[in-house]
Amino acid sequence: MNTESALLERWLWLTASLGIATLASAIRWFLERPRPPQNLPRAMPEKPWIFQPLRLLYAVGMPAAAFLWRGALTASGLGLQQFFWSNNPTLDMAAGDWTNWVRDMGWTCALAFGFWLLVMIAERPTRTPLKQHRLDIALREAIYHQVHWAFYREPFVLLLGVGLGTWGGLIPVAAEAVVNPARWTDLQFPTRGRDFLIRVGLAVLSALLFIQTQNIWLAILADTGLTWLLGQTS
Repeated sequence: MNTESALLERWLWLTASLGIATLASAIRWFLERPRPPQNLPRAMPEKPWIFQPLRLLYAVGMPAAAFLWRGALTASGLGLQQFFWSNNPTLDMAAGDWTNWVRDMGWTCALAFGFWLLVMIAERPTRTPLKQHRLDIALREAIYHQVHWAFYREPFVLLLGVGLGTWGGLIPVAAEAVVNPARWTDLQFPTRGRDFLIRVGLAVLSALLFIQTQNIWLAILADTGLTWLLGQTS
């Protein structure tokens, strides 16, 4: 694939993802909209055996197809690095280096701790006991979100560079949330609103981590730990 077609295909993948997200949120809103005579919203029954595989296909499957099948994304733009014990030149990833990993882990711990501390300070006046996630659910949510955000960020990083491009990558993330009626509904309920705002904060943290480390593995690790510790429920 030549450079021009690869650049075009990146934006086509991103546009398709936004289109699918908008269509899915519109269908869900239609099925859950209030119906007379009760005039109460109807909740769609959650079927994990259907819902989670669909989420996996959308959040992880699309980026994987664009990267592995079409070669339309770059490993560096996604933040894929080899682990410090691996330095295989045949892999299309940045080489693993112990010094870089130690530095990146330091940045990850510092930024993640700062995020946790800000949430604790903000919630101190009204703090209630948190119901923690199961660790496997926290890991699942971290993978879904971090891979999806990296997918949206990659074209902007390639076009604008790491600094400006990373913040530009939050534009489609914000657009996807704005057109989803469920996100507006979240803000009407304290628990759901808290979870949504924490997820917004984690998106900003993910951007900061990418600027400092370009390492998606550490972003997933930080997201998992914070989601688990902060008791995010959805």
